[in-house]
Amino acid sequence: MVLSIKTLLCVGCGCFAGGVLRYLTSWFICNKWGITLPNMPWHTLAINFVGCLFMGVFCGLAAGGLITSPNLRLAVTAGLCGGYSTLAAFAYENTVMLRAGSYLTSSAYIAATLLGSLVFFVIGSAGANLILRGQL
Repeated sequence: MVLSIKTLLCVGCGCFAGGVLRYLTSWFICNKWGITLPNMPWHTLAINFVGCLFMGVFCGLAAGGLITSPNLRLAVTAGLCGGYSTLAAFAYENTVMLRAGSYLTSSAYIAATLLGSLVFFVIGSAGANLILRGQL
């Protein structure tokens, strides 16, 4: 990995575009298609699936030599796909581990990500409640 202003700008621009696309996709699904069921966040599920699909396409194209520029790869994968759906990076990393035969590591990463994300969200929410009550 190279850390430079140019690299950061490429990732940042891609991330901006991904975030905007994520919002527009969510808005379109909820407002134009009217899919706003309270018990299932269909828009988030769709975003994560599409993000993973595009991450797979872009990584495959890069592995096949079609995307050769390191900055373009970072702009598209870490930036665009990462800004659109961080689940795409999670899927990519697990695929790399599984292809390398690191089944235990991948399983641990999946479990830690799912459980840890929930636990840290609850901790953050509890902390916010303490701040709002003036207790922190």
